[in-house]
Amino acid sequence: MREEMLCLQEVAAGYGEKTVLQGVTASIRQGEFVALIGSNGTGKSTLLKCISGLLPLRGGQIGICGKDNRGLKPRERARLVAVVPQSYAVEYAFTVEEVVAMGRYPYQRFGKRESPEDAAAIRQAMEVTNTLEFRERLYNELSGGERQRVILARALAQRPQILLLDEPTSALDIHHQTEVMELITQLNREEGLTVLAVLHDVNMASRYCGRMILLRDGKVAADGEPAAIVTKKNMEELYQMKLLIRQNPLFHKPEIVPVRVLRGKQVAHPLRIHVICGGDGALRILEELDDRGHILTAGVVNEGSGDCDLCRYLQIPHVEIPPFTPVTWQDQQRNLEMMRDADVILVADMPFGENNLMNLEGLEQMKGQIFFHKNALSGDYTGGRLVERLQQLGEKKKIAYFGDHDAFLEQLQKLTDGKEE
Repeated sequence: MREEMLCLQEVAAGYGEKTVLQGVTASIRQGEFVALIGSNGTGKSTLLKCISGLLPLRGGQIGICGKDNRGLKPRERARLVAVVPQSYAVEYAFTVEEVVAMGRYPYQRFGKRESPEDAAAIRQAMEVTNTLEFRERLYNELSGGERQRVILARALAQRPQILLLDEPTSALDIHHQTEVMELITQLNREEGLTVLAVLHDVNMASRYCGRMILLRDGKVAADGEPAAIVTKKNMEELYQMKLLIRQNPLFHKPEIVPVRVLRGKQVAHPLRIHVICGGDGALRILEELDDRGHILTAGVVNEGSGDCDLCRYLQIPHVEIPPFTPVTWQDQQRNLEMMRDADVILVADMPFGENNLMNLEGLEQMKGQIFFHKNALSGDYTGGRLVERLQQLGEKKKIAYFGDHDAFLEQLQKLTDGKEE
Protein backbone atom coordinates (compact mmCIF):
# COMPACT_ATOMS: atom_id res chain seq x y z
CA MET A 1 0.00 0.00 0.00
CA ARG A 2 1.23 3.48 -0.85
CA GLU A 3 2.51 5.75 1.90
CA GLU A 4 -0.01 7.92 3.72
CA MET A 5 0.79 11.58 2.99
CA LEU A 6 -2.09 13.32 4.76
CA CYS A 7 -4.02 12.00 7.72
CA LEU A 8 -6.98 14.07 8.88
CA GLN A 9 -8.56 12.91 12.12
CA GLU A 10 -11.69 14.65 13.43
CA VAL A 11 -10.37 18.04 12.29
CA ALA A 12 -12.29 20.99 13.73
CA ALA A 13 -11.56 24.65 13.02
CA GLY A 14 -13.21 28.04 12.56
CA TYR A 15 -13.03 31.80 12.88
CA GLY A 16 -13.98 33.71 16.01
CA GLU A 17 -17.16 32.20 17.40
CA LYS A 18 -17.97 30.43 14.14
CA THR A 19 -17.04 26.78 13.74
CA VAL A 20 -16.51 25.82 10.09
CA LEU A 21 -14.99 22.34 10.17
CA GLN A 22 -16.72 19.86 12.47
CA GLY A 23 -14.82 16.61 12.56
CA VAL A 24 -13.30 16.05 9.11
CA THR A 25 -11.65 12.66 8.74
CA ALA A 26 -9.82 11.47 5.61
CA SER A 27 -6.60 9.79 4.51
CA ILE A 28 -4.72 10.74 1.32
CA ARG A 29 -1.93 8.54 0.02
CA GLN A 30 1.12 9.16 -2.10
CA GLY A 31 0.36 9.96 -5.75
CA GLU A 32 -3.37 10.62 -5.33
CA PHE A 33 -5.05 13.57 -7.06
CA VAL A 34 -7.96 14.47 -4.80
CA ALA A 35 -10.57 17.19 -5.33
CA LEU A 36 -12.30 18.94 -2.44
CA ILE A 37 -15.78 20.02 -3.52
CA GLY A 38 -18.70 21.59 -1.72
CA SER A 39 -20.82 24.72 -1.56
CA ASN A 40 -19.47 28.10 -0.46
CA GLY A 41 -18.70 28.32 3.24
CA THR A 42 -18.53 24.58 3.83
CA GLY A 43 -14.86 24.63 4.85
CA LYS A 44 -12.82 23.68 1.78
CA SER A 45 -10.35 26.58 1.89
CA THR A 46 -10.39 26.47 5.69
CA LEU A 47 -9.14 22.88 5.58
CA LEU A 48 -6.23 23.89 3.32
CA LYS A 49 -5.33 26.66 5.77
CA CYS A 50 -5.25 24.13 8.58
CA ILE A 51 -2.98 21.79 6.62
CA SER A 52 -0.63 24.64 5.63
CA GLY A 53 -0.41 25.85 9.23
CA LEU A 54 -2.15 29.19 8.69
CA LEU A 55 -5.11 28.34 10.93
CA PRO A 56 -4.85 26.52 14.27
CA LEU A 57 -7.07 23.54 14.99
CA ARG A 58 -9.86 23.60 17.53
CA GLY A 59 -9.89 19.87 17.67
CA GLY A 60 -8.56 16.74 16.01
CA GLN A 61 -5.20 16.15 14.41
CA ILE A 62 -3.45 16.51 11.05
CA GLY A 63 -0.58 14.24 10.09
CA ILE A 64 1.76 15.25 7.23
CA CYS A 65 4.06 12.49 5.97
CA GLY A 66 3.77 10.75 9.31
CA LYS A 67 4.50 13.87 11.39
CA ASP A 68 2.12 15.81 13.63
CA ASN A 69 1.42 19.09 11.85
CA ARG A 70 1.37 21.03 15.12
CA GLY A 71 4.97 20.05 15.81
CA LEU A 72 6.32 21.16 12.43
CA LYS A 73 8.23 24.42 12.10
CA PRO A 74 7.18 26.63 9.14
CA ARG A 75 10.31 25.87 7.12
CA GLU A 76 10.01 22.16 7.80
CA ARG A 77 6.33 22.16 6.76
CA ALA A 78 7.15 24.19 3.62
CA ARG A 79 9.55 21.47 2.50
CA LEU A 80 6.68 18.99 2.62
CA VAL A 81 3.70 21.08 1.52
CA ALA A 82 3.36 23.84 -1.08
CA VAL A 83 0.27 25.97 -1.60
CA VAL A 84 -1.09 27.49 -4.81
CA PRO A 85 -3.63 30.18 -3.77
CA GLN A 86 -6.49 31.56 -5.88
CA SER A 87 -4.43 34.64 -6.65
CA TYR A 88 -1.09 36.11 -5.66
CA ALA A 89 -0.47 39.86 -5.56
CA VAL A 90 3.03 41.31 -5.93
CA GLU A 91 3.38 44.97 -4.97
CA TYR A 92 6.91 45.48 -6.29
CA ALA A 93 8.46 45.02 -9.74
CA PHE A 94 9.60 41.41 -9.40
CA THR A 95 10.45 39.38 -12.46
CA VAL A 96 8.97 35.96 -13.07
CA GLU A 97 12.24 34.29 -12.10
CA GLU A 98 12.40 36.26 -8.84
CA VAL A 99 8.86 35.21 -7.93
CA VAL A 100 9.61 31.55 -8.66
CA ALA A 101 12.82 31.84 -6.61
CA MET A 102 10.71 32.77 -3.57
CA GLY A 103 9.73 29.12 -3.45
CA ARG A 104 13.24 28.26 -2.30
CA TYR A 105 12.98 30.11 1.03
CA PRO A 106 12.53 26.90 3.10
CA TYR A 107 16.03 25.80 2.02
CA GLN A 108 17.88 29.12 2.36
CA ARG A 109 19.45 30.83 5.33
CA PHE A 110 19.27 34.56 5.82
CA GLY A 111 21.93 36.39 3.84
CA LYS A 112 23.11 33.31 1.94
CA ARG A 113 23.42 33.38 -1.84
CA GLU A 114 21.39 31.13 -4.10
CA SER A 115 22.95 27.67 -4.26
CA PRO A 116 23.38 25.53 -7.40
CA GLU A 117 20.61 23.32 -6.02
CA ASP A 118 18.31 26.35 -5.74
CA ALA A 119 19.10 27.40 -9.31
CA ALA A 120 18.39 23.89 -10.60
CA ALA A 121 15.05 23.70 -8.75
CA ILE A 122 13.98 27.12 -10.04
CA ARG A 123 14.86 26.30 -13.63
CA GLN A 124 13.17 22.92 -13.52
CA ALA A 125 10.00 24.44 -12.04
CA MET A 126 9.85 27.00 -14.85
CA GLU A 127 10.53 24.39 -17.51
CA VAL A 128 7.74 22.14 -16.25
CA THR A 129 5.24 25.01 -16.15
CA ASN A 130 6.34 26.54 -19.47
CA THR A 131 7.32 29.85 -17.81
CA LEU A 132 11.04 29.79 -18.62
CA GLU A 133 10.55 31.69 -21.86
CA PHE A 134 9.32 34.82 -20.04
CA ARG A 135 11.46 34.53 -16.89
CA GLU A 136 12.74 38.12 -17.27
CA ARG A 137 9.30 39.70 -17.67
CA LEU A 138 7.65 41.50 -14.75
CA TYR A 139 5.11 39.34 -12.94
CA ASN A 140 2.52 42.15 -12.83
CA GLU A 141 2.59 42.47 -16.61
CA LEU A 142 1.50 38.87 -17.22
CA SER A 143 -1.95 37.57 -18.17
CA GLY A 144 -4.05 35.69 -15.64
CA GLY A 145 -3.12 32.31 -17.08
CA GLU A 146 0.57 33.16 -17.14
CA ARG A 147 0.47 34.36 -13.52
CA GLN A 148 -1.19 31.15 -12.39
CA ARG A 149 1.54 29.11 -14.05
CA VAL A 150 4.18 31.25 -12.30
CA ILE A 151 2.52 30.69 -8.91
CA LEU A 152 2.49 26.97 -9.67
CA ALA A 153 6.19 27.15 -10.60
CA ARG A 154 6.94 28.90 -7.31
CA ALA A 155 5.21 26.08 -5.42
CA LEU A 156 7.11 23.43 -7.39
CA ALA A 157 10.41 25.16 -6.64
CA GLN A 158 9.80 24.19 -3.02
CA ARG A 159 10.20 20.56 -4.13
CA PRO A 160 7.18 19.58 -2.00
CA GLN A 161 5.74 16.13 -1.53
CA ILE A 162 2.19 17.51 -1.28
CA LEU A 163 0.65 20.24 -3.42
CA LEU A 164 -2.38 22.13 -2.11
CA LEU A 165 -4.41 24.14 -4.63
CA ASP A 166 -7.13 26.59 -3.66
CA GLU A 167 -9.41 27.07 -6.68
CA PRO A 168 -6.45 27.32 -9.09
CA THR A 169 -8.65 27.91 -12.14
CA SER A 170 -11.41 30.15 -10.75
CA ALA A 171 -10.26 33.37 -12.47
CA LEU A 172 -9.18 31.81 -15.76
CA ASP A 173 -10.86 31.30 -19.12
CA ILE A 174 -11.49 27.77 -20.33
CA HIS A 175 -8.23 27.61 -22.31
CA HIS A 176 -6.10 28.48 -19.29
CA GLN A 177 -8.25 26.39 -16.95
CA THR A 178 -7.53 23.34 -19.08
CA GLU A 179 -3.84 24.25 -19.39
CA VAL A 180 -3.37 24.52 -15.62
CA MET A 181 -5.26 21.30 -14.93
CA GLU A 182 -3.26 19.44 -17.57
CA LEU A 183 -0.01 20.68 -16.00
CA ILE A 184 -1.10 19.52 -12.55
CA THR A 185 -2.21 16.15 -13.90
CA GLN A 186 1.13 15.72 -15.64
CA LEU A 187 3.01 16.44 -12.40
CA ASN A 188 0.77 14.04 -10.52
CA ARG A 189 1.27 11.20 -12.99
CA GLU A 190 4.90 11.67 -13.98
CA GLU A 191 6.39 13.00 -10.74
CA GLY A 192 4.13 11.12 -8.33
CA LEU A 193 3.18 14.42 -6.67
CA THR A 194 0.31 14.14 -4.20
CA VAL A 195 -2.33 16.78 -4.95
CA LEU A 196 -5.28 18.08 -2.93
CA ALA A 197 -7.26 20.72 -4.82
CA VAL A 198 -10.27 22.83 -3.90
CA LEU A 199 -12.35 22.99 -7.08
CA HIS A 200 -15.71 24.68 -7.68
CA ASP A 201 -16.06 23.20 -11.17
CA VAL A 202 -17.31 19.68 -10.49
CA ASN A 203 -16.99 18.70 -14.15
CA MET A 204 -13.33 19.73 -14.11
CA ALA A 205 -12.79 17.80 -10.88
CA SER A 206 -14.53 14.72 -12.27
CA ARG A 207 -12.41 14.80 -15.42
CA TYR A 208 -8.99 15.21 -13.87
CA CYS A 209 -9.16 13.86 -10.32
CA GLY A 210 -9.18 10.20 -9.41
CA ARG A 211 -10.96 10.86 -6.13
CA MET A 212 -13.37 13.46 -4.80
CA ILE A 213 -14.21 14.46 -1.24
CA LEU A 214 -17.53 16.25 -0.79
CA LEU A 215 -17.79 18.54 2.23
CA ARG A 216 -21.17 19.55 3.57
CA ASP A 217 -21.77 21.52 6.76
CA GLY A 218 -18.11 21.18 7.70
CA LYS A 219 -18.09 17.39 7.48
CA VAL A 220 -17.22 14.75 4.89
CA ALA A 221 -20.51 13.91 3.19
CA ALA A 222 -19.06 11.61 0.52
CA ASP A 223 -15.64 10.31 -0.47
CA GLY A 224 -14.76 8.18 -3.50
CA GLU A 225 -14.21 8.02 -7.25
CA PRO A 226 -16.07 10.55 -9.44
CA ALA A 227 -18.70 7.98 -10.46
CA ALA A 228 -19.63 7.52 -6.79
CA ILE A 229 -19.69 11.24 -5.96
CA VAL A 230 -21.17 12.93 -9.06
CA THR A 231 -24.65 11.48 -8.64
CA LYS A 232 -28.08 13.07 -8.95
CA LYS A 233 -28.67 12.87 -5.19
CA ASN A 234 -25.31 14.33 -4.17
CA MET A 235 -25.27 17.12 -6.74
CA GLU A 236 -28.88 18.24 -6.22
CA GLU A 237 -28.25 18.43 -2.47
CA LEU A 238 -25.03 20.34 -3.12
CA TYR A 239 -26.35 22.89 -5.62
CA GLN A 240 -30.06 23.02 -4.72
CA MET A 241 -31.07 23.10 -8.38
CA LYS A 242 -32.43 20.98 -11.18
CA LEU A 243 -29.65 19.29 -13.12
CA LEU A 244 -28.77 16.25 -15.18
CA ILE A 245 -25.92 13.81 -14.69
CA ARG A 246 -24.55 12.23 -17.84
CA GLN A 247 -21.46 10.28 -18.89
CA ASN A 248 -18.99 12.34 -20.88
CA PRO A 249 -18.52 10.26 -24.06
CA LEU A 250 -14.93 11.42 -24.57
CA PHE A 251 -13.49 11.09 -21.06
CA HIS A 252 -15.93 8.47 -19.69
CA LYS A 253 -16.46 10.50 -16.54
CA PRO A 254 -19.74 11.74 -15.06
CA GLU A 255 -20.56 15.40 -15.62
CA ILE A 256 -23.25 17.87 -14.59
CA VAL A 257 -25.60 19.56 -17.04
CA PRO A 258 -27.25 22.49 -15.20
CA VAL A 259 -30.94 22.81 -16.06
CA ARG A 260 -32.53 25.51 -13.92
CA VAL A 261 -32.63 27.09 -10.48
CA LEU A 262 -35.81 29.16 -10.75
CA ARG A 263 -39.01 27.34 -11.56
CA GLY A 264 -41.23 28.54 -14.41
CA LYS A 265 -44.77 29.77 -13.99
CA GLN A 266 -46.92 26.90 -12.75
CA VAL A 267 -50.18 26.11 -14.52
CA ALA A 268 -53.24 26.14 -12.30
CA HIS A 269 -54.90 23.32 -14.24
CA PRO A 270 -52.25 20.99 -15.69
CA LEU A 271 -52.93 19.06 -18.87
CA ARG A 272 -52.20 15.43 -19.54
CA ILE A 273 -49.64 15.50 -22.35
CA HIS A 274 -48.24 12.48 -24.16
CA VAL A 275 -45.00 13.14 -26.05
CA ILE A 276 -43.99 10.93 -28.97
CA CYS A 277 -40.25 11.48 -29.27
CA GLY A 278 -36.90 10.16 -30.45
CA GLY A 279 -33.50 11.36 -31.58
CA ASP A 280 -33.17 13.59 -28.49
CA GLY A 281 -35.35 16.26 -30.13
CA ALA A 282 -37.78 16.48 -27.22
CA LEU A 283 -35.34 17.10 -24.36
CA ARG A 284 -36.06 20.79 -23.99
CA ILE A 285 -39.83 20.55 -24.35
CA LEU A 286 -40.09 17.60 -21.94
CA GLU A 287 -38.19 19.54 -19.27
CA GLU A 288 -40.21 22.72 -19.79
CA LEU A 289 -43.55 20.93 -19.69
CA ASP A 290 -42.50 19.09 -16.54
CA ASP A 291 -41.28 22.33 -14.95
CA ARG A 292 -44.65 24.02 -15.59
CA GLY A 293 -46.46 21.22 -13.82
CA HIS A 294 -48.14 19.32 -16.65
CA ILE A 295 -48.75 15.58 -16.28
CA LEU A 296 -46.50 13.82 -18.78
CA THR A 297 -46.13 10.45 -20.43
CA ALA A 298 -43.85 9.58 -23.32
CA GLY A 299 -43.86 7.19 -26.24
CA VAL A 300 -41.45 4.50 -27.32
CA VAL A 301 -37.81 5.47 -26.67
CA ASN A 302 -34.56 3.56 -27.04
CA GLU A 303 -32.57 2.66 -23.96
CA GLY A 304 -29.47 4.83 -23.65
CA SER A 305 -30.92 7.72 -25.65
CA GLY A 306 -31.15 11.23 -24.26
CA ASP A 307 -34.95 11.04 -24.37
CA CYS A 308 -34.90 7.85 -22.33
CA ASP A 309 -32.42 9.23 -19.79
CA LEU A 310 -34.48 12.39 -19.30
CA CYS A 311 -37.70 10.42 -18.86
CA ARG A 312 -36.02 8.32 -16.21
CA TYR A 313 -34.61 11.41 -14.49
CA LEU A 314 -37.95 13.25 -14.49
CA GLN A 315 -39.81 10.01 -13.69
CA ILE A 316 -41.99 10.34 -16.78
CA PRO A 317 -43.77 7.04 -17.60
CA HIS A 318 -42.61 5.81 -21.01
CA VAL A 319 -42.07 2.71 -23.16
CA GLU A 320 -38.46 1.51 -23.39
CA ILE A 321 -37.05 -0.74 -26.10
CA PRO A 322 -33.46 -1.86 -26.78
CA PRO A 323 -31.29 0.37 -29.00
CA PHE A 324 -31.57 0.02 -32.79
CA THR A 325 -34.68 -2.15 -32.60
CA PRO A 326 -37.96 -1.42 -34.44
CA VAL A 327 -41.15 -0.38 -32.70
CA THR A 328 -43.40 -3.43 -32.75
CA TRP A 329 -47.19 -3.50 -32.63
CA GLN A 330 -46.93 -4.74 -29.03
CA ASP A 331 -44.77 -1.70 -28.18
CA GLN A 332 -47.30 0.57 -29.85
CA GLN A 333 -50.14 -0.97 -27.87
CA ARG A 334 -48.36 0.09 -24.68
CA ASN A 335 -47.78 3.50 -26.22
CA LEU A 336 -51.47 3.87 -27.06
CA GLU A 337 -52.48 2.80 -23.58
CA MET A 338 -50.30 5.56 -22.08
CA MET A 339 -51.87 8.26 -24.28
CA ARG A 340 -55.45 7.07 -23.89
CA ASP A 341 -56.36 9.73 -21.31
CA ALA A 342 -54.09 12.46 -22.71
CA ASP A 343 -55.52 15.90 -23.46
CA VAL A 344 -52.66 16.56 -25.87
CA ILE A 345 -50.56 14.25 -28.06
CA LEU A 346 -47.32 15.94 -29.09
CA VAL A 347 -45.22 14.51 -31.93
CA ALA A 348 -41.92 16.19 -31.18
CA ASP A 349 -38.99 17.17 -33.40
CA MET A 350 -37.79 13.67 -34.32
CA PRO A 351 -36.64 11.68 -37.36
CA PHE A 352 -38.94 9.01 -38.80
CA GLY A 353 -37.78 5.80 -40.40
CA GLU A 354 -39.07 2.28 -40.98
CA ASN A 355 -38.21 1.37 -37.38
CA ASN A 356 -40.36 3.98 -35.65
CA LEU A 357 -43.19 4.89 -38.04
CA MET A 358 -45.34 2.56 -35.94
CA ASN A 359 -45.47 5.41 -33.36
CA LEU A 360 -48.26 7.02 -35.42
CA GLU A 361 -50.52 3.98 -35.71
CA GLY A 362 -53.84 4.19 -33.87
CA LEU A 363 -53.65 7.90 -33.00
CA GLU A 364 -57.01 8.60 -34.67
CA GLN A 365 -58.65 6.55 -31.90
CA MET A 366 -57.26 8.80 -29.15
CA LYS A 367 -59.23 11.71 -27.67
CA GLY A 368 -56.23 14.02 -27.28
CA GLN A 369 -55.56 16.88 -29.68
CA ILE A 370 -52.58 16.12 -31.94
CA PHE A 371 -49.71 18.59 -32.37
CA PHE A 372 -47.00 17.80 -34.93
CA HIS A 373 -43.57 19.45 -35.18
CA LYS A 374 -42.87 20.37 -38.82
CA ASN A 375 -39.17 19.55 -38.45
CA ALA A 376 -40.12 15.87 -38.35
CA LEU A 377 -41.09 16.18 -42.03
CA SER A 378 -37.52 17.15 -42.94
CA GLY A 379 -36.30 14.10 -41.05
CA ASP A 380 -38.41 11.69 -43.12
CA TYR A 381 -36.53 8.52 -44.04
CA THR A 382 -39.61 6.47 -44.89
CA GLY A 383 -39.71 7.09 -48.62
CA GLY A 384 -42.92 9.10 -48.36
CA ARG A 385 -44.77 6.79 -46.00
CA LEU A 386 -44.70 9.42 -43.22
CA VAL A 387 -46.59 11.97 -45.35
CA GLU A 388 -49.02 9.26 -46.45
CA ARG A 389 -49.68 8.27 -42.86
CA LEU A 390 -50.24 11.89 -41.81
CA GLN A 391 -52.72 12.37 -44.65
CA GLN A 392 -54.64 9.29 -43.52
CA LEU A 393 -54.58 10.49 -39.93
CA GLY A 394 -55.60 14.02 -40.91
CA GLU A 395 -58.72 12.73 -42.66
CA LYS A 396 -60.04 11.40 -39.36
CA LYS A 397 -58.55 13.76 -36.81
CA LYS A 398 -57.30 17.34 -36.89
CA ILE A 399 -53.52 17.77 -36.70
CA ALA A 400 -52.09 21.11 -35.55
CA TYR A 401 -48.70 21.67 -37.17
CA PHE A 402 -46.19 24.04 -35.56
CA GLY A 403 -42.68 25.24 -36.42
CA ASP A 404 -40.90 25.37 -33.05
CA HIS A 405 -41.52 24.46 -29.44
CA ASP A 406 -42.20 28.07 -28.42
CA ALA A 407 -45.09 28.14 -30.90
CA PHE A 408 -46.38 24.90 -29.39
CA LEU A 409 -46.18 26.36 -25.86
CA GLU A 410 -48.24 29.35 -27.02
CA GLN A 411 -50.93 27.06 -28.42
CA LEU A 412 -50.79 24.96 -25.29
CA GLN A 413 -51.34 28.05 -23.15
CA LYS A 414 -54.61 28.69 -25.02
CA LEU A 415 -55.76 25.17 -24.20
CA THR A 416 -54.78 25.66 -20.57
CA ASP A 417 -56.64 28.98 -20.42
CA GLY A 418 -59.69 27.28 -21.92
CA LYS A 419 -59.52 24.53 -19.31
CA GLU A 420 -59.30 27.10 -16.52
CA GLU A 421 -62.45 28.80 -17.80
